Formats: sequence, structure tokens, C-alpha cells
Amino acid sequence: MIDAELIEIVGGASTGASVDEAADRTSQRILDAALHEAASVGLQRLTVEDVVRRAGVSRMTAYRRYPRRDDLVQALVRRETQRFLASVADAIEAVEDPHEGVAEAFIAAVSFAREHPMLRRAGQVEPAPTDDSAELLKMGSAFIANYIHGESPGAPSQPVRWVADVFARLFFTYISIPPSDPDFGDDAELRRFAHDVLTPMVERAI
Repeated sequence: MIDAELIEIVGGASTGASVDEAADRTSQRILDAALHEAASVGLQRLTVEDVVRRAGVSRMTAYRRYPRRDDLVQALVRRETQRFLASVADAIEAVEDPHEGVAEAFIAAVSFAREHPMLRRAGQVEPAPTDDSAELLKMGSAFIANYIHGESPGAPSQPVRWVADVFARLFFTYISIPPSDPDFGDDAELRRFAHDVLTPMVERAI
């Protein structure tokens, strides 16, 4: 089952920014504190008071930037989502072969999640509701299918959609319940798994 924290992070990709947090060091300090607080207690239990205490800023300073708790959570989700997507995009752009790009994207996504404070705890909290899980899987599958399909005319074929769905489910399952074989803590083994297992799936689908 996909973890609720993961849904909050990746599912927030469409949230628009109301302020430019990146240009505000104090905002970054607050968001960094929120990240570590959420990694400790979860997004659902995160409070502005605890974030303020961890960040070492005044309540007024935080509330000027994030008037409501939801504003703070959305800003955190937005920033971490942007970081996640940037990592995956960089991996895709680094290769010319789209077959290899999917495997590299998978490697980048797993590597990012493995090091991310909130995503590391994904398997230690309550599972997400089924409806939310299904929606996020649908989003992830569509993204992967469109990438594999590339600029070819028409919609992605059924084999491409199937492979994309498998990729999305693998990623979210492996993040929520990390496997022991392959060892996703071993970069070399992770890369071998992606290229030996995932890349051939894309080649057959295409």
C-alpha cells in the first residue's frame, strides 16, 4: 500500500506557488524545519508551533509567510515535489535513448526517496486510503507512458500503458516496502536491476 506521506509529496506537483520561497532564506529555514518535523511525526501531526520552535523563529515571522497550517504544508509539499521532479528530469535529460531514460528515471526516483527524510519513513506509518493510492498511481502511470511514447503520433499503445503501470506500482511499492533483493541501498545493484529488468520491458513494449 502506498504511504500517505508519499502521496502528499508527489501528489502536490500541481500546487501553484503563491510566494517565491526560494528567494527568501527565512522561508527556507522554516520549510527545512517543517521537513524535519514532518519526518519525525508525519504531515498529519505537524503543527506550526513545533515548526517555529525547531526553526528558531517567531510565530509572527512564520505566520506572515504562512497564515494557516495548510499554507505551510502546501509550501513544503510544493518545494519537495519540485526537488523530486527536478531530480527525475535531470536523469532523463542525461541520456539520449528513451529506453534507457525510463530506467534512469526510476533510479533517480528511488535514490531521491532513499535519502529524503519524509520518504524514508514511508513504510513506518499508516497506509494511505485506497482511493488516494489509485489516483496517484494513475498520475504516475500516465506520466511514464507519455514519456515512453515520446513524440509518436496518437495515444500510447496498450503495451506501453501496461509497462508504465508496472513501473509506477514498482516504484511506490518499493518505496513503501523496500526489498532486500535487489538491495536498493546499493547504487550498483539498483542500476543493474533497472537496466536488466526495466529497460527490456520498455523495449518490448515499443
